[in-house]
Amino acid sequence: MHVRLEKGTESGTFGTSLLRTNIPQNEKLERIMKNLCSCLNIDTIYWKRSSRGGKFYRIEGSVAYQSASNTILELSELLIDKRR
Repeated sequence: MHVRLEKGTESGTFGTSLLRTNIPQNEKLERIMKNLCSCLNIDTIYWKRSSRGGKFYRIEGSVAYQSASNTILELSELLIDKRR
């Protein structure tokens, strides 16, 4: 399946949603990781804090920790592979 990203056709003002805007960004990213892991039957995501306080994640079966966004990308790619 090929998905395109295209500029919206609306002109002028447009509506946006305020839904979930009260959820902190890190919590949103962790919810996304949990949702993807549920689809992939992955039970555990490990996390560690770096010396500078950043949070890094590792899914079961991986050896390296990575940022939340890279973990989400990896999980989404695994989900696509599973669908093939």
